[in-house]
Amino acid sequence: MRLRHWASRVPTGYATRAAPSPGGPAGTDGTRRDRSPRGLFSGVGFSALAQAAPLLTNLALTPYIIRHLGLDRFGVWSLILVFLATLTVLDGGVGASLARFHAYHGAHGDREGTGRLVTGSLAVFVALGVLVTGLCLLLAPTITSAVNVPPRLEGEAEQLLLLLGPLLTLALASNSAIALLQANARFRTLAGVSGGSCLAYAIAVIVLIKEGQDLPLLALLTAGRYLLMTVGCLCAGARHIRIRRPLLPPRAERRDFGGYAARMQLSGFTVFLNGEIDALVIAALLPVRYVGIYAVGYQAATALRSLPLYAFPPILTRMTHVYAVRGLAGAVREFHVLQSRWLPAVLTYGVVTTVAVGLAVQVWLGAGFALGGAVAAVLLAGYSVQVALTGIRTCFVRAIGRPGYETRYSWYATAVNLVLTVPLTLMFGVVGVVLATAVGIMAGSLYFVVLCRRVAGLRDRRLRGRWLPATVLATLIAGLGELLILRLGWHGALPLLLAGVPVLAGLAAALALMRREA
Repeated sequence: MRLRHWASRVPTGYATRAAPSPGGPAGTDGTRRDRSPRGLFSGVGFSALAQAAPLLTNLALTPYIIRHLGLDRFGVWSLILVFLATLTVLDGGVGASLARFHAYHGAHGDREGTGRLVTGSLAVFVALGVLVTGLCLLLAPTITSAVNVPPRLEGEAEQLLLLLGPLLTLALASNSAIALLQANARFRTLAGVSGGSCLAYAIAVIVLIKEGQDLPLLALLTAGRYLLMTVGCLCAGARHIRIRRPLLPPRAERRDFGGYAARMQLSGFTVFLNGEIDALVIAALLPVRYVGIYAVGYQAATALRSLPLYAFPPILTRMTHVYAVRGLAGAVREFHVLQSRWLPAVLTYGVVTTVAVGLAVQVWLGAGFALGGAVAAVLLAGYSVQVALTGIRTCFVRAIGRPGYETRYSWYATAVNLVLTVPLTLMFGVVGVVLATAVGIMAGSLYFVVLCRRVAGLRDRRLRGRWLPATVLATLIAGLGELLILRLGWHGALPLLLAGVPVLAGLAAALALMRREA
């Protein structure tokens, strides 16, 4: 194993600071962070609320937006969101790296270092927004003609593209502000800010969006939500920041951050190739309304995938602090404790939700979106395997400063995806596009498991004997319940909430059975 080599990889900016006390790093307000299981579970719960708020808001508003703007306009809006998601991923790895570096500064009580990270990242995001705005001014007509936008909607599509730069800056700035609170374990506060901004956004959409050409207004309301999130998080996190000259991090830390961010960007680029590019392929080959149908399935699959991912920020923060205090050996022990609980729970959750999601999409939007349900089921099958196998491992390699291993598995998944995309698309159409993605990320996840076992000795415990019958029972309860709700003929956000009841009942039954064995 390469434990000694990894243990020597402490960021330059932190090596000369005094280590935190064995009891754990003190916060800037003099209180100690709670590293007990109860503290972790509390952090996971509030992190879930913070991240669920935007997803639930989008799920609730999607039927309203489709009904008032039509499927073609919804397809155009979905395409703009794909462009935005792509650009936020391709930010040089800055956004994905902030949580780890904020956590290191927080562990050492370095408010000035945190302030320099905030100002430096905001400067980068403003520059990216200006660059994208300039490109859109030059290329907007070319882009709209290349993605099968109906002629009557080309004007609105071009207006949206001109707003893409400011949207990008605000989206990245909100992610930076969120990372500040996450790294300092301020999950309760983050949940409040996230919920408030989403509530204001939802009310504004319902009051202001009517039938007609309201796509630019929808983009402005989205920008307003990002702005509220940014200002709210920065105000809440002000006690963790001290702004003093120089305003940018020192050269040594910029070098460390740049190297880490470059590796994170390589992983981020594979996210684009494995996810967002699917929508661009569909937009290039099919009418834009199929982008909307794909977006419905993608939204459902990513929403369900995100539920276990809500645990990532507190787990990453916890593991980063463990690594800072106890070194690599402590981080390895922490991995095995967390993974023994994570794997069976996430696998059961993934099987149950994959079976239920196709029917749930039809409950949500109607039988006309059955293709979107199929897209969701195929994607969620791949996501479930990925999250179960790579989730805690991803937190581990990021916490110890070795994201290159994550990059390697991501590129492996991308290579498999690209090889399969054309033949599967020719065979199965839209479903073939996402099938290639699902198979690719499954293969990459298995490679990541093998890679982490070789280099750090990370292993999974064998699943307990009752895991299989518990999962089968939960799947039957959820599947039969979804069929009964679908037969009622109700559609919309409220029936979708009702469709969650059989899933929760099935998962509760599985949990009871597995806890009895434990």
